Amino acid sequence: MRKVKIEDYKRSQIPEDLLEELFRNDAFKLFVPKDYGGLELDLKTAGQRITETSTHFGGLGWVLNLGAGANWFCGFFDPDAAKTIFTPERTVVAGSGAVGGSFKAEDKSVLLNGSWGKCSGAAHANYFSLNAKNADTGEVSSFVVPRDSVEFSEDKWEIFGLKSTSSLSINLTDVRVPQEFGFHINSIKNHFDYNVFHIPFEQFARVCMSSCFIGIAQCFLNTLHAEQIFNSDFETITNSLRQKISSAIQNRDAIAEKIQDQSKEGFLSKRLQADVRTGLGQANMLIFDEIQQVFKTADLALVEEDKLSHWAYRDVMTAIHHYMIKI
Repeated sequence: MRKVKIEDYKRSQIPEDLLEELFRNDAFKLFVPKDYGGLELDLKTAGQRITETSTHFGGLGWVLNLGAGANWFCGFFDPDAAKTIFTPERTVVAGSGAVGGSFKAEDKSVLLNGSWGKCSGAAHANYFSLNAKNADTGEVSSFVVPRDSVEFSEDKWEIFGLKSTSSLSINLTDVRVPQEFGFHINSIKNHFDYNVFHIPFEQFARVCMSSCFIGIAQCFLNTLHAEQIFNSDFETITNSLRQKISSAIQNRDAIAEKIQDQSKEGFLSKRLQADVRTGLGQANMLIFDEIQQVFKTADLALVEEDKLSHWAYRDVMTAIHHYMIKI
């Protein structure tokens, strides 16, 4: 990939040439079965890909993480619907985890109404996932909706970092989709032998989000080095941060393997579920604390907007607020 520029950080969406690199390598299909044109990777390998992309550019890694993570939902659709939605080469699902609207079940279809915010990757997504309550029973279900059925809100999320992630709000007014476009997470409907589909959502998401954050931290570190912020003192000043990042990667890999191995048996022990939350979360917070120490050591250098490291730091400060990254 080409070098990232300050203008890339300031944009409201990912530059097309960087996005094309992801499509060219089927990166959004990390967790899509090969039958649907995907890579069907194990969790550890996919996490490494997410970290690698985030290391190049935090915003790019963020939309990959969330887009590939939402494409993981393909395992929870009936085979025909999964094939229709996920086989196209450029399928990317963006969406919101919030329950932002309601639906009414009709004959072979559902009618959706509501608003959902912060749909990262909205600029390049061709489907949107959302959660809605049954207007009659109150039961919550998930759906995907084609892009051409979505109205984008004029409200812009003025965000401190990760500005290029096109995290837009969407509105639906009497939008009808087939019942087959509804799904329930972890209710597997196809490719039962793909172990990643058996991983509970929270543990799956925490590995992916942590993989992204580790890469964003490494991106910040790399920009410090490239811009010679600390000159000959770089190795000394960043030594602890580099160690924390290396330890977090090893920890993430080990946890990803344990999760996938246990999920083969159809369950995760409560101890492992707790270890995922605390182990990944603590590693992320240790990285964040070290970055704050580095920031203070840099004096005024990192508050100057003409430096890449300033914008990479903004991405760190924004990413750490996601609840799946913290403890």
